[in-house]
Amino acid sequence: MTEAGPLLEISDLSIRFGGAPSNLVDGLSLRLSAGETLCIVGESGCGKSLTALALMGLLPMPPARRMSGRAVFEGRDLFELSLDQLKDIRGDRMAMIFQEPMTSLNPAIKVGEQIAESVRRHRGVSRAEARAHALEMLCRVRIPAPEKRLDEYPHQMSGGMRQRAMIAMALANDPALLIADEPTTALDVTVQAQVLDLMRALQQESGAALIMITHDLGVVAEMADTVAVMYAGRIVETGPVARIFEDPQHPYTIGLMSSMPDLGPRGGRLVTIPGVVPPADAMPEGCRFASRCPFAAPACAEAPPLRDLAEGHSVACWLAPLEAVEPGAAEEVA
Repeated sequence: MTEAGPLLEISDLSIRFGGAPSNLVDGLSLRLSAGETLCIVGESGCGKSLTALALMGLLPMPPARRMSGRAVFEGRDLFELSLDQLKDIRGDRMAMIFQEPMTSLNPAIKVGEQIAESVRRHRGVSRAEARAHALEMLCRVRIPAPEKRLDEYPHQMSGGMRQRAMIAMALANDPALLIADEPTTALDVTVQAQVLDLMRALQQESGAALIMITHDLGVVAEMADTVAVMYAGRIVETGPVARIFEDPQHPYTIGLMSSMPDLGPRGGRLVTIPGVVPPADAMPEGCRFASRCPFAAPACAEAPPLRDLAEGHSVACWLAPLEAVEPGAAEEVA
């Protein structure tokens, strides 16, 4: 990787399973720089987690799944590496925090041993040195009484402490890239805020790049430098977080922003996006959001490319920019 180049560059990633007629991730391209936080946002089933698992090499092997595209990380294409080469990178140069630590941590192994195992695997240190580093990591993630927690099993910890232990494990070898898949979904609001504050502080301390996968726009606003909005397997809009929130240009992004509750006076009903996501076995050939879009036009029968509207801000919509377009007027604009 050159000094000025991206840490990670994904190009035209597509994923499908078995004999499925459509790609569940379709033509995804993203760039991530060192130290940057990219939030991938979208509703359940849009392909966010599939993308993360593909990067980590954790999807089923062919022929159960078919995958194409490139993911160049620190100068090497992750999709061309052997399983042994991936194992050398996972948990070392790149690591992942999973959504539910109770099912991701081994229930039969003490938390300290699980952290130490990764340290021994990648650093080649003794058991005593690995245990000391595991204790240091529990201190860094601010787990109370870390000496005691080191010898506890996951079920003996609260949900918030288990998630902190997962973060400690992921950061144990100072990765350059951290992927967090809905890391606060199962936590209450207070603990969620604590975990997000912790992740942000540790990221700033380590300088790691972060890909955060979420459907929570509040998390996006708090954590992101850059946002990528996914719908039905495709990136529909991407740009700096302030621009996406202040001037969303894809109808789906606009719908997401409009459906956010606010703290103003009560009254009226929450805005919703009508319709449902197309089923995986019946994806339309054109724009996958067209059946739910108030701006839909004949041009939408063809899939729109992701194109630049402004520096760093791209959208996959034939009608963008939408400032002068009113619902129902799309036929005339097209």
